[in-house]
Amino acid sequence: MITDFRLKVFETVARRLNFTRAAEELFITQPAVTRHIKELERLLDARLFKREGRGIALTAEGVRLLVHSRRILKEYETLAEDMSSGRNTPVSGELSLGASSTMSQYVLPPLLALFNRHYPEIRIRLKSGNTEEIEQAVQDEAVQLGIVEGTARRTDLHYLPFMEDEIILAGGSHAAAPREGLSLPQLSHVPLIMREPGSGTRRVVEEVLKKHGIAASGLHVLMTLGNTESIKMYLAHSPACSFLSSLAVREELKRGDLKKIHLRHLEIRRSFHFANGHGDYSRINELFIKFCRNYYNKI
Repeated sequence: MITDFRLKVFETVARRLNFTRAAEELFITQPAVTRHIKELERLLDARLFKREGRGIALTAEGVRLLVHSRRILKEYETLAEDMSSGRNTPVSGELSLGASSTMSQYVLPPLLALFNRHYPEIRIRLKSGNTEEIEQAVQDEAVQLGIVEGTARRTDLHYLPFMEDEIILAGGSHAAAPREGLSLPQLSHVPLIMREPGSGTRRVVEEVLKKHGIAASGLHVLMTLGNTESIKMYLAHSPACSFLSSLAVREELKRGDLKKIHLRHLEIRRSFHFANGHGDYSRINELFIKFCRNYYNKI
């Protein structure tokens, strides 16, 4: 693909804020990364990075260059896609994805493996985080395409529906629950482990409970954990419960390690959406979106 590799090196270092990790991602040596950055600084007569503690940070000039670099690199990709369209040649380029925790851990891995088998010339880069972090990464152009949980909220992003999921109240063998299930008033007495603020799962749960007259402040929250796997391990050794994606606990429910606790008169469902900037077009992104939708329509 036509590109100015120095800008690609700069964008990678600016994103990783680490010369060694940038070199590993680009499959070049660290001295080569340093050389490209120094060459850019010489041409622009500007310092792009500064030392900050044990790491590095962008200078004001570096921040400005990053905005232009991402636009230029995106134009290079659009150029390559446009020139290759209509030809019988393999699709190549980079798929830069950001995905919320549930997506990146429980949905995307097998899907990405299949996508790579079909399109081996496309390099895949995946960033994981909670919904707010991924939406911000898309807005900052740190990733080209996000997959996020819950309702579409930001007016500066374009959302496209992907798939649906159910959030259930789950507990381990120590969790007590009546056979007929819990009533909504009883929920306030259940010790809960919650995801961190900014989590799409937590946001959806709080919105649904609020509609049923239950404020988040009225819940008995024992602890906040920022990782679904940590929550599942905690539940296995505690009488506490947690609201978790059904996608995240499929195997534990099958094995009997966790159980679904029925909540009477309450069902929590949410949608996953693709998110990108308004007006952003990428042939690779469109290809991936179509691939994902076809895959989940078949299972």
